[in-house]
Amino acid sequence: MITAAGARPVPPRLGDRSEWVLGRCWLWCGNRHTWVLWLGQARTTGHHAPLYACEECVDRLHHTIIDYGEAMTDAPVDGAGIRVPLYLAADETPWPGTVRYRRGRHRRPRTALGRLWERVITGRSAR
Repeated sequence: MITAAGARPVPPRLGDRSEWVLGRCWLWCGNRHTWVLWLGQARTTGHHAPLYACEECVDRLHHTIIDYGEAMTDAPVDGAGIRVPLYLAADETPWPGTVRYRRGRHRRPRTALGRLWERVITGRSAR
C-alpha cells in the first residue's frame, strides 16, 4: 500500500488482504508463535524452507529494504561515475580509485542497518 506523495509505502498489516497464518516467526522477535506472513523461500547450501515473519518483523524488514533502496540511490560514485556497491564479493577490490560522495539531503533511515549504510554513503565511515 502506498501512502501520501513522498511518504514511505506501508508494510503489510494483519487484517489486510495479505495471507497471514498462525505459526512461528523466523526473524528477530525470538520465534514467537503468532500471526505470520510468508515472505518467500529461504535457501542455504542444499536446503530451502518457507520463510515466515510476524507483523513486527515484517515491518522491520520492510523499512530495512526501503533504507537499502534509498542508500543505493544516494550511493557515492567512483571515478567513472559508477555507483559504489554496499556489498562486494570476496575477490572484488574495494572501491578502486577516487570515490565522490553525494552531498545534500538524505532521508533519515529508520533501521539500524539503514543507519550503517548511511554512514557508508555519506563518507562518515571507514568501511
